[in-house]
Amino acid sequence: MRCLHLIHRYWPARGGSEKFFIELSERLAADGNDVTVFTTDAIDIQHYWLPGKEHIDTPEDVHNDVRIRRFEVTRFPKHAQALRVLGKLPGMTAKSLFSFPSPFVPGMLKSIWTPERFDIVHATALPYDSILYTASRIARRQNIPLVMSPFFHLGESENDDVRRHYTRPNQLDLVKSSDMVFVQTDIEREFMARNGYPTSKTVLLGMGINPGELEGGRGERFRRKHDIIGPIVCYIGPRTYDKGTFTLVQAMESLWRSGDPATLVLAGTDIEDFRRYHEKLPEKVKSKCVMLDFISDEDKRDLLDACSLLALPSRSDSFGIVFLEAWFYGKPVVGARAGGIPGLVRDGVDGLLVPFGDHRELALSIQRLLLDKEYARELGEAGKERVLEEFTWDSKYRVVRGLYEELTGLPGGPAGIHVA
Repeated sequence: MRCLHLIHRYWPARGGSEKFFIELSERLAADGNDVTVFTTDAIDIQHYWLPGKEHIDTPEDVHNDVRIRRFEVTRFPKHAQALRVLGKLPGMTAKSLFSFPSPFVPGMLKSIWTPERFDIVHATALPYDSILYTASRIARRQNIPLVMSPFFHLGESENDDVRRHYTRPNQLDLVKSSDMVFVQTDIEREFMARNGYPTSKTVLLGMGINPGELEGGRGERFRRKHDIIGPIVCYIGPRTYDKGTFTLVQAMESLWRSGDPATLVLAGTDIEDFRRYHEKLPEKVKSKCVMLDFISDEDKRDLLDACSLLALPSRSDSFGIVFLEAWFYGKPVVGARAGGIPGLVRDGVDGLLVPFGDHRELALSIQRLLLDKEYARELGEAGKERVLEEFTWDSKYRVVRGLYEELTGLPGGPAGIHVA
């Protein structure tokens, strides 16, 4: 098969949807398929609207037999404000070219008329609808199947602060233009059904892990490296309000005031809102936070082995792959009852759920897991058993390859795999 994948960022960028497409692309290539990825030059997501953020100046590349074409992001003067204004002009929103924070990538838009021929197109992810728009046009022009993985971020049921950026009419229309859609949880599938997309054209997939990549964590090495004694509460992901990082710091502040000895490790990129928030924190709070702007794979494994629990009280996750990684190490998790997280974390079974933004409930849940070690162990072991049974990239890839074969009528590897 000649597969075209479109995504806002690709290797060496990190993130859930990025990992999703890296796994699919490299496995398809290893099976002998011709895989091309169209992406932007962004490494740091803020490169879309802020100058000086990390990006990569390599327009064409090959990595693990996957051909990568990176298109340069273009910014307007006062980019964020300009896109919001342009998005309100008649006809612009329908074409989905200027929805903020969707990157403006003229070169990728021109690729709609590429002379290259493909057998299938697969695109991700919202809210970067200019990427999905390009994929839709290429598929229509070449008359080939279109698959989407939208990663809808549905936020809180009573608050549309997040949801409205992912569910504009033009975005829903783009997703509906696809032949099949991979969804991460039943929450996402039910949302699509309510908005007129037939469940017969959705495939519940979710994310996965590679156990071999996660093995070997040494918690004592992490503790020595960062001079930490006592319990560790772990957070892995971009540090921003919607991810719940503010709330997590506030929850830990209340625990520290009562004498709790835990250290909070925040591993991930600073987004501007959290950077400003952190600068204003009292020094005694900062001293109990270990800030890791970049965490290597070894350090992440060691952190997961060292921590007592992982907290991701986010409202802007459609799944939450870090929960799988924590479960692999037998650790309990705490998530927010928002977005796709309740579709993954089973409250009281393999983790705990709290309302988004409720630092008191979050503090109580963290405290319970830190004090009741047997309960924490039970939750973590339930998660570990589940992740090894349900959430490996081997099993996820078999589903994707089978769907590609079904849609194209072409073999996807040495031995044909088909789904009913």
